[in-house]
Amino acid sequence: MTSPERERVVVHVASWNTKPVTELCIRSMRHYAGYPFELVVGDGGSTDGSVPMLEDLERRGWLRLESVTGGRKHAEWLDHWVATCPARYCVFSDSDVEYLGAGWLDDLVGATVASGAALTCARMQWPPPEFNHPTTGAARRLAPRPTPWLFLLDLDQVRGRVDASFRYRDEVDPDAYGGKVAYDVGAAYYAELCRVGLAWTEMPEAFQAKFRHYGGLTWLKASAKASLRVRAKQLTKAGLVRTHLWRARARGWGAAAPV
Repeated sequence: MTSPERERVVVHVASWNTKPVTELCIRSMRHYAGYPFELVVGDGGSTDGSVPMLEDLERRGWLRLESVTGGRKHAEWLDHWVATCPARYCVFSDSDVEYLGAGWLDDLVGATVASGAALTCARMQWPPPEFNHPTTGAARRLAPRPTPWLFLLDLDQVRGRVDASFRYRDEVDPDAYGGKVAYDVGAAYYAELCRVGLAWTEMPEAFQAKFRHYGGLTWLKASAKASLRVRAKQLTKAGLVRTHLWRARARGWGAAAPV
């Protein structure tokens, strides 16, 4: 980003029992950002040692930790941060994202400035018109949404205009597959943003190489109810995370302030 005027950015990460990958996320995002930012991590009641790790990083000045008795779900954290973020640019990152390329945040902010978008997402999801839930079998049409694991909001544009939650919701539609449209996390917010006439933009394909979203390591998929197949994938990803975290620690990633 070439502009001498740098807007304040606050990055937000929701964490819940994902200690190794959350630390890797924080270290790699600081190492590769290429743009100054403040970090807020919201812990939803972790019991795996995440909280002491995050408290240690808070003492180092890397982040500000928010904890809530009883925890919060992912969408509840997002709603809370949209309402309370003090900066113009509010960035959301899943805790199971590892940053891989220099200037990922500089690119994200630069694309927002260049396009004038109210929402800049790493990628848009355009789901098929017919969807059956793999566990319940429920039939739905899925609404499009920005990938909730990495996107930016221009709060100067959305506040007072976009009145929608990031929560999941079903909407009855007799013409939809299964008679309902499913708005997964972020979909209803995106739909309202479009309805009021605000612009959005998607990062170019090359940007995908600057981060890795592991997926399946957070929220419900990390529960004991996960299938053996899902568990096997989780263990493979967890092993890769630990290897990369060892490297990040050894190289001192995160120790220097993001610039």
